[in-house]
Amino acid sequence: MAEKTVAAAVLAGGRGSDPVARAAGVAHKALAQVGGQPVVTRVVAALRQARLVDDLVVVTAHGSPVGEVLPPGTPSGVAEGNTLLDSTEAGFAYHGARDQLLVVTCDLPLLTGEAVDHFVAAALNTGAELCYSMVEAKELANIHPGVGRLVVHLKDGDYCGGNAVLIGRGFFEREGARINRAFAGRKSGVQLAAMLGVGFIVRFLRRRLTVDDIVQRGRELLHCEVAAICSPYPEVAFDLDRPEHIAAAEALMGR
Repeated sequence: MAEKTVAAAVLAGGRGSDPVARAAGVAHKALAQVGGQPVVTRVVAALRQARLVDDLVVVTAHGSPVGEVLPPGTPSGVAEGNTLLDSTEAGFAYHGARDQLLVVTCDLPLLTGEAVDHFVAAALNTGAELCYSMVEAKELANIHPGVGRLVVHLKDGDYCGGNAVLIGRGFFEREGARINRAFAGRKSGVQLAAMLGVGFIVRFLRRRLTVDDIVQRGRELLHCEVAAICSPYPEVAFDLDRPEHIAAAEALMGR
């Protein structure tokens, strides 16, 4: 029996003007040069090397210069808005006949086809409608100590969020409004407390939550089956979040 494969969307929409883009002197983070080429082309190359990805699209904003640097023959689509959800919607629109979408960000300079295949295989095996990637914080620290990352401290370990998500079309279409509310409130303490519950947040702050606790809360909030995939490949979480991450990525490539 042939292995199941998925379609992918590389998210390179939005305004693109952030500290990394400004430090690199480019109009969008996706254009930041790492190892002599724009980081978005490295992501495209990794997806093309992945055995379990059979099609891809790079989602950009209207008038974005990102499309100009893509390898010949790379499909691109345009998001109607500036949010992550707008770009994901454009990815689903391009892959109109597919019931699942692998979403990856455009700023993963170390991503490999092997890392992609591990996540996709594990995610498909769960049967969940929403699969999120994560990496143990120590794995990121092992490849480049001292590179600052957002770490979530849980009862069963310290983790960094990954930049790969497998999303079911039915869930995305069914719960779009709920996703929008969660995304809009992610940076507001008041809104987060309203969504998650004060007791849940207190347990998190006291490091009394496990990965399974968070997954279960996700199921309750999003009304779907959720899974968290802990990847042994730190490349899945090594993004260009700060200007100094460009130099860190190039140092790792030089090893």
